[in-house]
Amino acid sequence: MYSLEPNALFACLDGSKSIPATSINDDFCDCYDGSDEPGTSACNDTFFYCNNAGHIGSFIPSSRVNDGICDPECCDGSDEYLGIIKCPDVCAKVGAEFKKAELEKQRVLQKGIKVKKEYLTYAINAKHVRAKQIIDLEVDIWNITSRIEELKVIRNEAEAYENHVNALMAQQSLEEAQAVMPQQLAECTQRKNVLRSNIDTLNSRINELQSILDNLMKLKDAEEGAAFEALLRDKPILKETLQQYDDFKRNLEDGRGAIALEAEPEVSIIDESATGGVDRATLTDPCIDPTASTVRCVLGSARGLLLGSYGAIKYPFVWPGWRKLYSSLRNPFIRLSRSEENELLRKDASKARSHLLDAENKKRDLETKIADLKKKSELDMGPNNVWDKLVGTCFEIKSFEYFYEICILDKAVQRPINGGSSTDLGKFSRWGSRKDDKMTESTGKYLFMMFENGAHCWNGPHRSVEVAFECGSENKVMSVAEPSKCEYAMRVQTPAVCEESADTYHNEL
Repeated sequence: MYSLEPNALFACLDGSKSIPATSINDDFCDCYDGSDEPGTSACNDTFFYCNNAGHIGSFIPSSRVNDGICDPECCDGSDEYLGIIKCPDVCAKVGAEFKKAELEKQRVLQKGIKVKKEYLTYAINAKHVRAKQIIDLEVDIWNITSRIEELKVIRNEAEAYENHVNALMAQQSLEEAQAVMPQQLAECTQRKNVLRSNIDTLNSRINELQSILDNLMKLKDAEEGAAFEALLRDKPILKETLQQYDDFKRNLEDGRGAIALEAEPEVSIIDESATGGVDRATLTDPCIDPTASTVRCVLGSARGLLLGSYGAIKYPFVWPGWRKLYSSLRNPFIRLSRSEENELLRKDASKARSHLLDAENKKRDLETKIADLKKKSELDMGPNNVWDKLVGTCFEIKSFEYFYEICILDKAVQRPINGGSSTDLGKFSRWGSRKDDKMTESTGKYLFMMFENGAHCWNGPHRSVEVAFECGSENKVMSVAEPSKCEYAMRVQTPAVCEESADTYHNEL
């Protein structure tokens, strides 16, 4: 271990003294710190150095030298130099296996670093893309907001047009009804006259029948009454008829059997309130008609200047075109930008309302998208946003009766293998280990991810998961354990934490 000339002096590493080079490894402890005997067990509480030619040298406690056990750290067997036990020199084999393992580690490392560089490139591009998307969405929101205001105006005009058309249709129905009313009235009068004639005929026949029955009743009261009574006994039906007629006459005298035919007042079948009492002239006024232009309204109203002195003074105060003129001046740019679609919407209130609702829904969708983008932009995605590409990506492992799944920077869940509802193991809360929430980047903060505040564990804490990351060529959950009740530990390999480092192995060799 030490390369000194035979006549040179060796300075103890604790600086306590210097001794001849020949005193090194002479199985006598000359230095207080035992630094002169790295190859023997002469000094207690010191370390023995195994040269391990063909592999990597290592130190073992001096207490393990010549203890009759071949220490694996000393593959050359030098720790048992007294021969108490024969330890073969296997450094060539161990060195070859170690070299093979190290080469595989280097291969995985290089592959992982390559993937990590792709993650970093993605993060840079994604940052710019998100910034542009946010700007574009803000422009879209501004445009859709303007469109919504425009559609509100169009909807109001469409509803006004709809009301105007309904009023015109009601007025037209009134005029059509009034046009056919004389003919209908004549037909009704004719039918009424026919009915009256039929009633008169029936009344005449009733009078004749009543006269006959009155004569029969007189026979009953005359001297021939005894003979008539005998006739009634022989003719029961005649007796029953006379009895019913007698009842009829009494009811008639009491006023309960009177038949009256009175002419009912003629009622108009037209409801003029359907038009709100507005005449056709008012409905066709271009200042009232929402489809008429402002110019047409103004020109049509020029007749106000031809009115008398009182009317000419009064007319400007009652002119119905003020609202139309105000609307034209208030929204000139909206009116100039209207497309053919807008003109169609102005005459279809249902479609105008539907378009307005669609625009409002679209605005809400855009606001949700921009909120999600801003939320991700503010998220701590590790050094240089290396985890950007993996945000929300989920990985799982099967362990005993469950699947354990983590979604990067999002959530962790547990699902039964045989189906059933999943259990919330926590939401991403912070970087760092379970025991140390004050870790910094230099102390390995970004090698751990905590998921906390999961479903409450019966008679225990809320479930949580600590994820420990290690370098790997791909993203893979290696293991999951539950060291404490409802506190899970997961080990995950990922290229995101791979770091280039000095190759100490080749230096040693």
